Amino acid sequence: MEEALRIVIIGDYNFAYHSHNATNQALQHAESVLDQPVNYYWLNERECCEQPNSIYESYDGVIIAPGPYQQPFFLNEIINVLLQKEVPVLGTGDCFKYLVQQYFSNRGFDLGAEKIISDNLVSGNHFTGVSLDKFSAEFSKIYLNRGASEYSSSRFSVLPQYSELLTEDFEIGARNQYFDPEILKLKKHNFFLFTMFCPQMMSSTDIPHPIFTYFIKSVRRILDIKASDIV
Repeated sequence: MEEALRIVIIGDYNFAYHSHNATNQALQHAESVLDQPVNYYWLNERECCEQPNSIYESYDGVIIAPGPYQQPFFLNEIINVLLQKEVPVLGTGDCFKYLVQQYFSNRGFDLGAEKIISDNLVSGNHFTGVSLDKFSAEFSKIYLNRGASEYSSSRFSVLPQYSELLTEDFEIGARNQYFDPEILKLKKHNFFLFTMFCPQMMSSTDIPHPIFTYFIKSVRRILDIKASDIV
């Protein structure tokens, strides 16, 4: 049996939030079907900012959980650090907006002068259905054996001109019915993937969500590559 992967989940864990419980369960589903042991630990945003280098070097992969976040201003710093690291990252839900904002801020755009991405268009802590479309070649394969419907408590609209600018550094894995990006994958990174929807909500014991199995497989693959380089 493979050695257990160490995954840190960034977020303010609350057992009352279905998306937080679903994050744990999605990892367990992937663990079972892949026969890959996974140990996961929740840390809040402040804890991840206090010792960013040592924390991310202690884990094989990072998941940024859906909100709400008690201290959301820390997320910008967390995402900025992770953009520079080689550790595999999977972000789902609300953190999608923080990624877009941080990306354009790093490129020198004035976020105060023009609103690049909207506030959440889903009112309250409710989940709504989204339909994925315009799949990239990579994500067409990932979604080959499942439907293109997902659930999300976040819907952010990106101005079209900025949506196109994202393609300079990100692969847009899929768009929703409103033509906004739903999946962003950083091109020049081992694995850096954010989804606006919450794939964990559609994961089950019998059919783990392919985004989570893709993440776990990638973490394992990157570890194996690093081990072979050392040898």
